[in-house]
Amino acid sequence: MKQRINKQSKAVRRLKCLPVLSVGLTVLWAVSGVGSKMAVAAEPKPKVIGYYMDASDDYYKAGFQVFKALANKQGWQVLDVVGQGTAPEQIAAVENFITQQVDAIVVVQNSPQTTSETLKKCHDAGIPEFHLTHNPPNEPGLAGFAGFDWVYDGELAGQSAMKHNVKKLIMIEGKLGQGTAAGQTQGFLQAYKKSGKDIGNLLESVGVRGAGGKDLQVVFWGSGNWFADPAKKVMQDAITSLGPDGFDGAYVQNDEMMTGALEAMQEAGLDPSKYWLGASNGKEKSWDWVAKGLTTMDVNQCPTLEADICFQQMSAYFDKKPYKRAVFVNFLPFEKDTLDKSKLIPWILADYMSKRAANAFIYDINNAVFRENPSYAAEPASK
Repeated sequence: MKQRINKQSKAVRRLKCLPVLSVGLTVLWAVSGVGSKMAVAAEPKPKVIGYYMDASDDYYKAGFQVFKALANKQGWQVLDVVGQGTAPEQIAAVENFITQQVDAIVVVQNSPQTTSETLKKCHDAGIPEFHLTHNPPNEPGLAGFAGFDWVYDGELAGQSAMKHNVKKLIMIEGKLGQGTAAGQTQGFLQAYKKSGKDIGNLLESVGVRGAGGKDLQVVFWGSGNWFADPAKKVMQDAITSLGPDGFDGAYVQNDEMMTGALEAMQEAGLDPSKYWLGASNGKEKSWDWVAKGLTTMDVNQCPTLEADICFQQMSAYFDKKPYKRAVFVNFLPFEKDTLDKSKLIPWILADYMSKRAANAFIYDINNAVFRENPSYAAEPASK
């Protein structure tokens, strides 16, 4: 009898434990389920970036391709719009990006005045606006800027021209009055001035044909609008006006315009190697020009690296890490005797990404070669 009672007692105790075990499993399942849902909720949504370019330009395109490649690796989506060089297009594109609630916007601007409007719109919407290439106004809403020291770019060309004793110069600017072109022109003339050369009142006479002094005279000015065909026309007009002995050099501010200038010289029966010819951009084709002696010098000044820096600025912004807000992107001048293709940065996307992966050039924004732009040292106070 006692043995039977003991067996019943044990069975009852086992039955009493079952609800407790059941409740425990239910709680464990519930906690596990909540944790799983929390993990899913914690996964960040992919960033969506709006990217506006003022015109269909190979410079802008090369930068965009690198930015997009890096962004896609990060899982971001990039929405791009290309304008036709008008202010309303930039404003409309930024407004549309804001309506689409993108996480950030990149702009290659039409003008500082236009950008002032879009910065205000982005600031009011709480969306950061980053800029490339052309100097934007330092106003609320500007989260970052990556560009080149255009004055120093021109100065490097001026130093080369002096070394080759250039005194009668054809100046083919990118776009008369545009900040980047004006910076290169100023730098070129300053190089002579800083060296104590007599350039007369050239710095105050931009665009005036024949202005200058005994050490440098700009015998012909023209604007090629950054493209080959208009620059070819300028060079044709210069050759017709001056004759083959009326100039000893030409500063052509980018490689596309240099393409046109070279065509004009060759069609006129002139040997380009007999003149000092300087440019900027440093595209792959310019490496061959300089190696063959067709042109004298160039500056490896790449939109691919510029856009890379912008991507790094944006990444730091999203990660809430400190970063250089405005950067002078590094560049490298070269002539035939200093040309080392292994050190030059490509414009072609696949080559750029390959060299980047191999650490063949410096691209880390934190490296000292990327100087902070002093014009943007202080963040503007909100209006």
